[in-house]
Parts: sequence; C-alpha cells; structure tokens
Amino acid sequence: MLDFNGKKFLVTGASSGIGREIAVHLSELGAKVVLVARDEERLKQTLSTMQNPNLHRYFCYDFASPCGIDELVNKAVNYDEAKFDGLVYAAGVSAIYPLKLIDHKKFENVFNINTYSYLELIKILSKKQNSNDSASVVYLSAVSSKSYSKAQSLYVMSKASSEVLSKTLSLELLKRKIRINSVVVGIVKTNMIEQSQSIRELRDEDSLESKTLEVSKNLTPREVSNMVLFLLSDSAKYIIGESYYIDGGFMR
Repeated sequence: MLDFNGKKFLVTGASSGIGREIAVHLSELGAKVVLVARDEERLKQTLSTMQNPNLHRYFCYDFASPCGIDELVNKAVNYDEAKFDGLVYAAGVSAIYPLKLIDHKKFENVFNINTYSYLELIKILSKKQNSNDSASVVYLSAVSSKSYSKAQSLYVMSKASSEVLSKTLSLELLKRKIRINSVVVGIVKTNMIEQSQSIRELRDEDSLESKTLEVSKNLTPREVSNMVLFLLSDSAKYIIGESYYIDGGFMR
C-alpha cells in the first residue's frame, strides 16, 4: 500500500474533478496537501472532504497570469517551513475554438493555463529551497492531444507541448532525482465534461466519446488518481519522462 506520511504535495486544479480527487486521495494516505485553484468556495469544499483538513492549506490563484507563481510558491513553502515532495498539475482549461475564432488573446490564455504556468511551477519548485531531492511531478494530459478533433487546435497544442516539457525537463532535473511524468487521460465523468455545451455541440459520430470502448465509459477520477499517486510514490522511482495512458484502450 502506498504511504505518503511526512510528504508534502502541491495540487493545482484542486477545486473540482480529478484535481480534487487527487488531493483527497493523498490526504487519505497521510500526505500534507497544498491545494491551488481560482474558486475559494470550491477549494473549501475540497478541504472539507479531506482527511485531517486542518493539516492542509489552500491558496487561490489563477494560472492565466503566471507572473505571480513565484510568490505563490514562496507562501506555500513558508507557511509551514516545509519543502515540497511533489507537484500534480491538474489545472487546465478546455478550449473549443474553430479556426475563425482563434486570436492571440485566446492562444495566450490557453497556453498560460495549460502549458506556461506548468513550466513556471516546475522552474520555481525545483529550486533547492522549495523542494526535496527525489520529488515527483505529474502532469495531467488528455487523449484528445493524440486523437484530433475539429476546433481543438489550441487545446491539443497546449497539452502536447506540456507532455514534451515533461520529457525534456526530466532530463535537466535528473541531478536532483526529480522525476517528471505525464498521465494521458480518457473521458472522465467530471463537471468540466458534463457541462461543456461546446463539446456536445461539436460532437459527431467520429468523436472521442463515440470511439471510447465500453470498458472506459465508467472511468472515474479515483481511477486516474490511482495512477497519479503511483507515479508520485517511491515505487515509481525509476519511471522518468514517461507518458502513461489511462483511457480504456482508446489509443490502442
């Protein structure tokens, strides 16, 4: 059984969906968790469902503006004077824009949230004053970055770019034994999927959901969390720069 007692992790996108499930799951296995997202009320809801809620801390932050990440990390380290043992980047924005609607503002917003803030967090967290040696980083990607659909250019580019970042940066951080991996996720029953009217309107017979195998139609946030926590654990200490699929065989 995995054991994270004495470990401290930062989880972005922790106010809902997969990020929330990962934060809760880590708390159940003894970790101290710093939760980050935009919505304070939903962060409080996540905190209320965690084991030993007084052990954890949340910070409100919008990754559309990467310039404040240094200050965010400083606060997250200094409040208890403890370095981090890992990061889960579950923050993300679903971007469904046909070509005629794409402009620089939309491009910048999607890449700031899905890609550049991820890069900036790793850069700052990987400093010796902010993280312990042998820390682990996991990025949440999506099978849509491998199986292309119309009007998803920005989303696909941002997710694919971050997966490449995971591989290249893992080589730079080997000297501190910091591991970086990605989990490529199929369709999971989260509010972002259920409430995305844009996705439903663009869906057709060849869409991602229609191709999803029966075995993956009940994929839950906890199933994804199981994979993420394994990669965070010492059991995965020799897994570096990899992308793991949890998609019910969709990409096979």
